Amino acid sequence: MGTARWFLLREEFEKMRTAGLGEIFSLMRTHAQSRLCEKPYGRAWAERSRSTQDKHSDEAISDQRSPRSALLRRTREDRRSTYLVCLKICAATILLFMVPKNLFAETDFFGYFEAEGSTMQLGKNNYTYGFNKFRLDVEARPNDNVLIGANVNIQKYWGKTSWNVYDFLPGYENSGLVWIEELKDTVLIDNVYMRIAFPWLDLTVGRQQISPGVGYAWNPTDIFNSKSLLDPSYEQTGVSAIRFDFPLNDRSSFKAIILPDAKLEESTQQYALKTGGGSFDFAATATFQSKQDWNSTLLGRSDIMDRNMFGGSIIGELLAWGVWVEGAHNILQVESPPWSSYMPLDSEETFTEFVVGVDHTFDNSVYLLAEYLHNGLGVAEEEDLTLGDYFSALGGETHSLMQDYGFLYIMHPTFDYVTLSAITFANFNDNSGVFSPILDWSIFEDTNISLQGSYAWGKDDTEFGLQDWGLTLNITSNF
Repeated sequence: MGTARWFLLREEFEKMRTAGLGEIFSLMRTHAQSRLCEKPYGRAWAERSRSTQDKHSDEAISDQRSPRSALLRRTREDRRSTYLVCLKICAATILLFMVPKNLFAETDFFGYFEAEGSTMQLGKNNYTYGFNKFRLDVEARPNDNVLIGANVNIQKYWGKTSWNVYDFLPGYENSGLVWIEELKDTVLIDNVYMRIAFPWLDLTVGRQQISPGVGYAWNPTDIFNSKSLLDPSYEQTGVSAIRFDFPLNDRSSFKAIILPDAKLEESTQQYALKTGGGSFDFAATATFQSKQDWNSTLLGRSDIMDRNMFGGSIIGELLAWGVWVEGAHNILQVESPPWSSYMPLDSEETFTEFVVGVDHTFDNSVYLLAEYLHNGLGVAEEEDLTLGDYFSALGGETHSLMQDYGFLYIMHPTFDYVTLSAITFANFNDNSGVFSPILDWSIFEDTNISLQGSYAWGKDDTEFGLQDWGLTLNITSNF
């Protein structure tokens, strides 16, 4: 949460997703399901939020009447949280030492420690918050054909950890609605996988990194991850999948990715064929997603039952400039949910999403990167935005809230150990955006200090314009 309000909450939720707290997004989407197919959107949500708020108020009154009961309840909750953290640490330790001792001769340990502190202005209030994170990676090679890898993330939050989601939604920050989310300390075994190299196939099984596409800030062909625009290169959480990589020749390969589901017919599949010619590389992808009930969502909507996506990418060099294009055409099978008051619907919807980008390093060492995104699934007009749209974008199920965006990154190695850079991104549909200057200082070998600010522009009821300012200090040391 490096800036403020709506976009800040999305930034922190991305870190929560990396820390393994993705269940809150499922909860948010479940609550939003009935709103995605029916209008108007005010009364039911207000009543539900008020009932939740009344429940919290009743608990607070009960605590005031019986301090001893409240103390015992909080003590039990603290002990339960402590026990869970201890169990996770023990499980990670046992998993590590279950590796046969003969593997340690070919085992590498590495990772990093990251400490981050932020401050932001939210209306008349100023908040301070941050986290400390430790990541340990292990890679073992029992032989030349097998790689076993895993990593453990330990993340502890400090400062303000309780946030009202509605304070970050344009037009809802003063609505009086309450939806409290807590940032909780986590111990997570993120990636854990095995890769087997055959002469004609590389097979990877387990929770692993999957990052398709060639775009920097956006990837239309990526259904597995969502990125933070303030730091698009930040690590992604692992994906539980089976991956097949078939090398065809020096510049060609075929890849198949399957995400096993409890129901085989709901297993997500993605296939990609890559090849190259001259100074360009080409890729064609096909992705298939399906669900059988109304308790889950696709693209943030419960009425989408199937999604077929066909896309591709081109990346290369033209006149000393790096250029790339990535896009996808999506075919959606839509059915009316049983709670809808409209006539039964069984129809097909389509949308196209693409990103175009360039980059170049000038003679004075200034590096420039620029991208433009068009997302046909996004909302074109501000007045058509709903809570469901905000929650779908906030949860990372869609790549953007609205349709047209721009991204610009400029970097210059100003001094021997100091780099100055800046990120700017804008929503062209509501004319709002964020400017973020960054100073990176490599204070020691493998240790970096980063100071990042942010300033937003636009009207108060726009995606980024409701923000004020933010400042983040980050220290990372790798080992």
